[in-house]
Amino acid sequence: MPALAAQLVAGKVDIIVTHGSAGSRAATQATSEIPIVIAVIGDPVGSGLAASLARPGGNVTGLV
Repeated sequence: MPALAAQLVAGKVDIIVTHGSAGSRAATQATSEIPIVIAVIGDPVGSGLAASLARPGGNVTGLV
């Protein structure tokens, strides 16, 4: 997953959409500038991917 995330960042995509913890973590570690939409993750706050559900912070948002 980290290699794919790095390719997306290198390709200067406008947005990254992830599914699950592994892809979400890889994307958040690869960029702090490209918006990341996390779809289908159990606990984004508990897993450290978001500061809170109301205000995820940084470049991350998503669906729970």
